Amino acid sequence: MKKELVALLDYWEKNKGISKEFLIASLEEGLSAVYRKKAMLQDNIEVKIDPETGDINFVDENGNSVTPPSFPWERIAAQTAKQILIQKIREAEKAAIYSEFKKLENTIISGRIERFETGNLVISVARIEALLPQKHLLPRDRFHLGDPIKALLLEVRKPNKGVYPIILSRTATDFAKRLLMDEIPEIRDGIVEIKAIARFPGDLTKIAVYSSNPKVDPVGTCIGDKANRIKNITKELSGEKIEVVKWSSDPEKFTASALLPAVCERVVYDPTKNEATVWVSKDQLFVAIGKKGQNVRLACKLTGWNIVVNRAEGEGPATLLLGISEELAQKLSDAGYETIKSVSEAKSKELSEKINISEDHARELIEAATRQMQDAAGDKKIDQTENE
Repeated sequence: MKKELVALLDYWEKNKGISKEFLIASLEEGLSAVYRKKAMLQDNIEVKIDPETGDINFVDENGNSVTPPSFPWERIAAQTAKQILIQKIREAEKAAIYSEFKKLENTIISGRIERFETGNLVISVARIEALLPQKHLLPRDRFHLGDPIKALLLEVRKPNKGVYPIILSRTATDFAKRLLMDEIPEIRDGIVEIKAIARFPGDLTKIAVYSSNPKVDPVGTCIGDKANRIKNITKELSGEKIEVVKWSSDPEKFTASALLPAVCERVVYDPTKNEATVWVSKDQLFVAIGKKGQNVRLACKLTGWNIVVNRAEGEGPATLLLGISEELAQKLSDAGYETIKSVSEAKSKELSEKINISEDHARELIEAATRQMQDAAGDKKIDQTENE
């Protein structure tokens, strides 16, 4: 048993990185507890193991050897040592995994699809299994057993029975950001800087980039020759569209860039309200708003302020954005409700009286305007990933 114990301790230290001293200390503590319980070992006597020979000794508080208890302690020692080693090795392995992967949080790791569990994906990563929850998959993600996969290491949890220690995500905003860093060496080298990023996972990501080097075009650098760099990232994101815009310290210029591909005729930024008002032509109106309001909402998230889009002068009332008739939009304008914001702040009774509509209809207009203002402000929670 002595030779086997020493050989086993040496093996775990060399191949698994588990300290021999740690295992010996665990064995000594465990054996002392067992002997006190089963052999009435006195409290002032401890078990000590020789790390070179594996000999088990009993010593008092002064370090002097004492006679072992009159008990089949060698047989009990072998059984107990096996149980303690198994337990401590498992604990040490879990602790080592936690320590190793905790350093990799918020980076991209690669693995293979091991199995499916009620919509969630279990990923084989190195020597462990990680969990990619269904809610952290992109809408167009399609994987099969054994497929390679990339994901952001979102969270490393403390070891706990029945819980996967590593949680992955493909919907986190930082997943797109890290893909850009991996794909574009100028970002890794600091030549181009990602100033802001906003994302609707699976649909659209906007990235604001900047370079202090006047000879470097940050947007063109990120897009690459024939858009190859962006295409590679879009492919990894299962078809999610990537838009790269130029960052500016001027809030009005940055607002105009953030709303691309829409062309803004005029932008006025109000620092007291942290709000930018934008005027666009009729043909650019819905480009600026985007499908389901995504373009303006991402622009809000990208800039960090509210953006209100209006139709330029001569293009008709801004309230046409509510999907109402030009006649009703003109009535609103004549009554002083020229913007969607002014409609959202109106009182239903007053509005109904001013433009001669029912109060119920007025409430519907106010609710529609309020929803559009909320969409324009952006959903601040859309990119927050909950750890489950």
